[in-house]
Amino acid sequence: MKIGIISINAHTKVLNFASPLHSYAFQAFLEDNGIESTIIDYKPVYYGKFDVRHPLFYYVDHPDNDPVVQARLLKKWKNLFYEREYRFDRFEEFIQKYYKKTDVCYDAKMMETVDAGFDCYICVTDVIWKYNPKNGFDRGYLLACKQMEGKKKIAYAASRGAKGYTADQNKEFFDYISDIDYISVREKSLKEHIEKDSDLPVTHVLDPVFLQEKEFYYDLAIQPEKKGYVLLYIVMEKAKSLVKAAVQFAELHNLEVIELSENKEDENIPKGTHHKVIYDLGVEEWLGYMQNAEYIFTNSFHACCFSIIFGKQFFAGDRSGDKIDSVLEMFKLSSRRISGSSPDMANSMADINYEAIDKLRYEYMQSSKDFILNAIHDMEKKPHENHKNLVHADVYTRKDPKEPITNLFDRWFKKLKKFVKKLINY
Repeated sequence: MKIGIISINAHTKVLNFASPLHSYAFQAFLEDNGIESTIIDYKPVYYGKFDVRHPLFYYVDHPDNDPVVQARLLKKWKNLFYEREYRFDRFEEFIQKYYKKTDVCYDAKMMETVDAGFDCYICVTDVIWKYNPKNGFDRGYLLACKQMEGKKKIAYAASRGAKGYTADQNKEFFDYISDIDYISVREKSLKEHIEKDSDLPVTHVLDPVFLQEKEFYYDLAIQPEKKGYVLLYIVMEKAKSLVKAAVQFAELHNLEVIELSENKEDENIPKGTHHKVIYDLGVEEWLGYMQNAEYIFTNSFHACCFSIIFGKQFFAGDRSGDKIDSVLEMFKLSSRRISGSSPDMANSMADINYEAIDKLRYEYMQSSKDFILNAIHDMEKKPHENHKNLVHADVYTRKDPKEPITNLFDRWFKKLKKFVKKLINY
């Protein structure tokens, strides 16, 4: 069975370190278990003509309507011009070195018209099931392209991101995922959403980076020259309270603040702070900085994941959506949150005892491994039948002639409960 992996990997506008990492970790896990796969070189529908290596050129050709925003963008990418080139090149080197991928680079239109030649498609994490206001759903990430019809399909650790769906979007979403043979999601809230509005079986699993032990990442990491520092890693949203907390904590413990970001002029860093910003680094260097930090302050979901894998002392800042909340809750680490109103709370927190955390990690890891391996092996054994819309259109008949009649009654009862609940709310 030829397996194609479709995920956010090579083509990421912000050059997020985890994007190439989680795809490689997943592919390497499959290979360790005797399963060959190919990562599909895929440009998502929202990618457009963005120049990832040279954002400056893109924004010169595509100016923002707001002149103030345009001036800020041009200044930022002019200052980071050569560092951005280096970072992009390091990402490309990582992908070329470690990925087993398609020679062809597919975009959304090609995935509709060109058969990539796989018997089974697996969509793998991160925020692949979001609704983009401009482009809508990415049918490639939902395994809903025309050329994927009738193929075997598995979703592993899918996420919808910070926003939910409108009623129309929700209908479209369920229409797309209804013929995925095995569905697993990364956040508990998405699992609950799917269970609430459909009868589709869905499993809550760990992000793919958890499928590997820390030694796997140690072998990849390039060690930094610096030792003994507080690592500050901020993504997407501004995190004023987290920056303040990191600075206060570093001063109290007489440590330097190393910030991995594009923010060369952080107004939240007081003058005189022992502080350095680093942008020009690749995936391996990022892992090295994570591994060697004394303490980590971050609002990145994957930085929280790697903090747990590496057994680091860390603090999580504010972030839209619930993906950080979800992983912290799983590992009973919700107390590691730094709230906007209490940036000094990190100084009073006790260190994390990883003995209990690691026990949970092993349990979740095993159940996540069992899900994906069982799903793949089941797909290998079964001839595939396209059952699009089966669950919605035929919920009152047996899905399989050999299905126990008790399962049928269970599904009837579940549907009846939902109907009564909606009737009461109405």
